[in-house]
Amino acid sequence: MNRLIVCLKKPCQVWALALAASLAFFACSNGDDVAGGVTDIGNSIAREPDTTKIAGTVVDMQGNKMPAARLTLYWDNGYAIEDSLEAVADSNAQFEFKVASNDMHGYLQNGRTTVIQYADSAKGVVNAFAGVYLYARSGSLSGISLPPSGKATEVRVGSRKALRGSMSGVTSGKVHIGGTHLSADVQEDGSFSFDSIPPGMQEELIYSESDSVLGYIPFTIQDEGDTVVLPQLENYDGFLWNPDLSLLADAYGFNSYHTDYVRWSDTGWTTVNIEMNGDEYVFNHDGRLADSVNYVDGVSGKGVLLGAGQYIDLDTLNPTGGDFTLSLWTKWNGPNGEHQVLFCQRAYWSDSTSRFQWHYEVNSGSFAVMKSMPSYPEAVFFGDSSSIPVGEWAFIALVSKDHMVNMYVNGRPVGETQEFVPNELNRSVPFRIGGNEVRTETWNGVIDRVSIETRARTPEWIRAKYEALKPE
Repeated sequence: MNRLIVCLKKPCQVWALALAASLAFFACSNGDDVAGGVTDIGNSIAREPDTTKIAGTVVDMQGNKMPAARLTLYWDNGYAIEDSLEAVADSNAQFEFKVASNDMHGYLQNGRTTVIQYADSAKGVVNAFAGVYLYARSGSLSGISLPPSGKATEVRVGSRKALRGSMSGVTSGKVHIGGTHLSADVQEDGSFSFDSIPPGMQEELIYSESDSVLGYIPFTIQDEGDTVVLPQLENYDGFLWNPDLSLLADAYGFNSYHTDYVRWSDTGWTTVNIEMNGDEYVFNHDGRLADSVNYVDGVSGKGVLLGAGQYIDLDTLNPTGGDFTLSLWTKWNGPNGEHQVLFCQRAYWSDSTSRFQWHYEVNSGSFAVMKSMPSYPEAVFFGDSSSIPVGEWAFIALVSKDHMVNMYVNGRPVGETQEFVPNELNRSVPFRIGGNEVRTETWNGVIDRVSIETRARTPEWIRAKYEALKPE
């Protein structure tokens, strides 16, 4: 499974290399058996001195050479093509361009493929954009790529795809596929769509308003499926992004390529990941640190099989004050005639200091999210005991967004969305995993890969998280 890894930083700052207002090009084919001519569109053919060679081979998605494929080298200002040069691959599917211009030469040698310069970085306003792209076509197949930095490249062609996506907080403008004549309007709800775009190992979606580029995102589309869906994007100072993009990419039908000049960080939420590598705190029901912990095979590495009365302690962590996502992998041994706790935030059940608890409720035989009120417990219920397979690894998650709660097993929802507001307390209480202060209420199964986050993950993220680790 191909995986995109992108390093990001907020605010993004990608400063422009200077580009000449006009460019000159020279192109040719390798060898004497040229399959077609060379056309210079908009500028004169460059003289030989001070040129940069862009060369390579055209292949299909299976790696078969595509002789006589037509290629176009485009210079794109972010919302339209400004200049181009055409060539034809020879009988060995090889091609060559020579690009003149000291600015262009430096641009390519530095490995940059797009340029953004901010007029006001605090507002994310962009006053310059330039991209250089290779577009190839052979019959009904086409593809797009970015010129390499001083080395041969392989341009892949494949079947065209439909593309859909959306942007948060955007109600107008246009999006453009760099290196093509394709543009689409952004609708009032932030959505956009293309009926047919070329696949590509390196391509870019560029967002603009009134001929002013405001952001872009690099991505990869390979020759699988006929529709690609981008997750909802946000504009991080000129870089369109989704914090979950690296995880969601495969699930949505696209990948992405490494970007080393943009980094992103965010402190707007809390994330706790427990991988059962020996640094978790396991306690007995009486509040004493456990003398021994039973580490067994996990879904990845080791997992923990808690003994009677044991639980994993996270002190007074309070992740349930707003949106949250709780998840873990488990190999469940099934019902045992007792309540079984997954996550709880409580001191003692009997004195109404239970803020939140997600557990298997033995009386109803179903999974419940519950809190203790002064005179009665209040709960919402999801699936019964058959919702989680017994003796098999399963990924289970609970997501609360705006106090509407969903439970998922192996990427699929269980039961209906229900309203649940955690109990308001005037003091901090312990947050525990797999058990509580009652000796008999320990989770009956192996626990691995626990995650606690103070944000509501999307159904697509839940599904992708499951797919990433599901056993073969």
